[in-house]
Amino acid sequence: MLAEKFFTEVSHFSKANWWVYIAYVLLLAAVYFSGAPNLVSVATIPSLHFIADIFIMMMLTAYLRGEYREGAYYQIISMLIFLSVKIYTGLMDGGWHYLAADPIYILAAIKNYRRDVSKKDLKFVNNRTMTALSVILITIIVILSRDPQLKIHLTPARFVQMGGIFLFAIALTTTDHERQRYELSMVALAAMVVGSGWELLDSLDSKLVAGLALSYLLLPLTVLVFYSKKWSYYMGHQKLI
Repeated sequence: MLAEKFFTEVSHFSKANWWVYIAYVLLLAAVYFSGAPNLVSVATIPSLHFIADIFIMMMLTAYLRGEYREGAYYQIISMLIFLSVKIYTGLMDGGWHYLAADPIYILAAIKNYRRDVSKKDLKFVNNRTMTALSVILITIIVILSRDPQLKIHLTPARFVQMGGIFLFAIALTTTDHERQRYELSMVALAAMVVGSGWELLDSLDSKLVAGLALSYLLLPLTVLVFYSKKWSYYMGHQKLI
């Protein structure tokens, strides 16, 4: 039953985003020809990231059916996969910035779950408080990155990427203003794509490629393409069909 639901979501995603697989193979080819020694991990991490995203889609589908407990299980599985690949990337590549925004994503998940399931809201979790928390977390990781013993590699490309990751988390907590949420999401996704593409180019040159650079390039790009199709609706030019 679980496998059937999983492959159903994969099928839906593949029909809408078939081009992602071609881009993924081309990027892996670029990594291979760059001489990077960690091709296996570079290929594995985006695959795990993709599986976690599929479980998020399964969670949303379960919520729409009113199966909230099942949806919660899918969310937990997804979060565990995400946490694992982020910790691995931090240990292997110094990419701890991927993990820095997780407190906000967790609060956003709790807020949205309570609103959708319990019909209660966490008023203190909003775009203002989460922006303040983001500034604090970014400041902490920037300070920590100056200590060479901690091995936190924060390049300009990763800083742009991190900004997008934090901004998307803030967008998820903006529940009362759909247009503002949409605009923040678009900017955040664009920053993730640009920052990840920049990081990938830098890492191909240095032969130290992080698998999450690929997944944070491709998967946010699919969401950006999807969101861009909703531009007229959210900007008020025409009704959503």
